[in-house]
Amino acid sequence: MGKRLSSFFLLFAFFLALRVPPLYSQEADDGEPITQDTKTGIITSIEITGLKRTKPQTVRLLLEKFIGREGSELDPNEVQAALRDTMTLEPLAVELAETEDGFTLLVTVAEKWSIFPVPLVFVSSGGFNFGLFLADTNAFGQRDIAAVGGMYGSSGWLATLVYMHTPNRKGLPGWNTFFMYGRGEREDEDKNENIHRRYTADRLSASIGVSYPFTEYFSGSASVSFSDISLSDNSDTLNPPEDGVRLVGFSPNLSFRSSSWDGFLQSQRSISLGYKYNLAFSGSSHHEAEFRGVWEQPLLPGFRINLKSGGIWKSEADPGTDPLFEEGPHSAQVDILPQNFSARHYAGFSAGLEKYIFKGRWGTLSALASWQCVYSYGPISDFEFDHGPSGGIRFYLSRLALPAMGTGIAYNMNSGILQFAFSMGMQF
Repeated sequence: MGKRLSSFFLLFAFFLALRVPPLYSQEADDGEPITQDTKTGIITSIEITGLKRTKPQTVRLLLEKFIGREGSELDPNEVQAALRDTMTLEPLAVELAETEDGFTLLVTVAEKWSIFPVPLVFVSSGGFNFGLFLADTNAFGQRDIAAVGGMYGSSGWLATLVYMHTPNRKGLPGWNTFFMYGRGEREDEDKNENIHRRYTADRLSASIGVSYPFTEYFSGSASVSFSDISLSDNSDTLNPPEDGVRLVGFSPNLSFRSSSWDGFLQSQRSISLGYKYNLAFSGSSHHEAEFRGVWEQPLLPGFRINLKSGGIWKSEADPGTDPLFEEGPHSAQVDILPQNFSARHYAGFSAGLEKYIFKGRWGTLSALASWQCVYSYGPISDFEFDHGPSGGIRFYLSRLALPAMGTGIAYNMNSGILQFAFSMGMQF
């Protein structure tokens, strides 16, 4: 399968995984601080209105952390962040009602459309990918995710099935399952967009995993996966791998995630560390280690600093199959490298600013700019260091349980190549 197509779907799947978080009377949407009078008392109960499909216990579990807090010290933006983190609920109002025992936290929400066809579009100077998935981001009313669909692009096609279960009680683990099959032409390029390899492959991938929240912010996960990559006949091949591979992978992971809401933009602080051992039945066994971090911090309401970093390391495999394990630049969270760039190791960093432009009923429009740098190493380009600016506009949807759509541009100062991109149904 083409690297552009598979990488784009993996970003969509990564969003789905992050969507599950480790959650006064005034309209909550205006972002203004909500004040409380000088009476003291703790929050002893929670009442939620506006739920139609979502089970009350599912939301109550997210808000239980506010029980026992002093009502006068409640931060309404923290309540909003917890609700918005679900991606399926839009907070309409938050208030405290005084009772004999203290306060009741009253929350009014609107449920977003959670069952819908999900169009995925990614068009860049390196190619195009279009996808359509039928998704339910609130399956069984407990924020489970179910999605089935496929993608077609300039490099091939794929079909996939995903289900992610979110526990609705403390102490219970979540679980997920994933299946994908696709065929596509893969082209491996250097940073100057010179093609060094071209071949066609069929890929079958399946996995099952569990996740467990150790605390409100820290969680762990583990999965077992199966991958089969077989080469197909292609009269236009160029330096193809010698043979396909068949692997079973074992992947433990640790992650930290917190979020906040400033009235305009939802910000996150997250770190994930992953390791994978691939046991080969054909081909060669190898190790992988991956890191991903995001730190978004408001400087003013609607204006924030964005820091992102990502990296991946892979041990060497058999020379005949090693190219099958190389990665695209999405692992480094940068946009300045060509979509078909191929390497074994990455370490990337991006620092930028984002400012909201307009906020309406259907969402928030923002502009962002950053400076990016990335180190890479692989058989094609050996050691490389690249840097350059990136910018664009993004629209966050508020009424639909989709992350965003937007357009961007990036310039590599070392190669002199300009990259264009448009995406819908995901962040980039």
